[in-house]
Amino acid sequence: MESMTGYAFVERCNDQFSYSMELKSLNSKYLETYLNLPRILRNEENDFDAVLKKSFGRGKIELSIEIHDMVAPRPVSINREVLKRYYGELVKTTRELGIGNHFSIDALLPLDGVIQKGRTAISAKSRAEMFRTLATVIKRNMQMRRREGASTARDIRNSLRVIAARLGRIEALAGGVVRSLYGRLKESIESLAGAPVDDVRLYAEIAILAEKQDINEEIIRLRDHMNKARLMMRESGQIGKRLDFLAQEMFREINTIASKSNSSEISHLTVDIKNQIDKIREQCRNIV
Repeated sequence: MESMTGYAFVERCNDQFSYSMELKSLNSKYLETYLNLPRILRNEENDFDAVLKKSFGRGKIELSIEIHDMVAPRPVSINREVLKRYYGELVKTTRELGIGNHFSIDALLPLDGVIQKGRTAISAKSRAEMFRTLATVIKRNMQMRRREGASTARDIRNSLRVIAARLGRIEALAGGVVRSLYGRLKESIESLAGAPVDDVRLYAEIAILAEKQDINEEIIRLRDHMNKARLMMRESGQIGKRLDFLAQEMFREINTIASKSNSSEISHLTVDIKNQIDKIREQCRNIV
């Protein structure tokens, strides 16, 4: 079983720059990928996204990469034509004003368009190294998701054990409900009639009432859903939505048991079971 919650952070340095890579995964009904990349990596965005979508099946996946220090300098060039035009205009202006040419070439370099800085392109070597780093953060994120999933599985199994214990108690009490109903009904009828009643007729009436309050089928179905849940938790792949559906069916059965029973003790037990099913459904929202 795998959780959707995971985190990984790695810092690396290649021939061009040092960088950090952070990968977070959160709960989501579907697979959503978000990338926050520096400009130098914008051309690689589709490839990064494809790796994430291939690696994860469900969840909100956020990849952030930051460039810290450029080791290789950006290419710089001087636009000679622009520089000549600036220089020509300045010479012309100083002659018109009758002043000397008291300026150096340094004064022209900061002017717009003289110094041109080229864009740094990621090298094939740096690109390959970054995708190896991506594989590392994905692996670490997955490891955390599996640890979280194992912890969630233990909690769900514990809830199923509690439900099984409460359900066993309900089953034991259910048999006594009919006997208690027979005794109360016989006593009430004899009190009203002022004489003993025919047990055969009374048994027939009790049978009708008992059928309406019979919860045996619901107990069987609930146990069946629980067994399916235990088996499903051993499977690999995406089971969160399927497990949540089973929990809904479990809730439906225990709700029917609660509505049929007129025993206060059974009612308290059904409330406890509902709370455990709610816990399972909450945990299913974080399972892949």
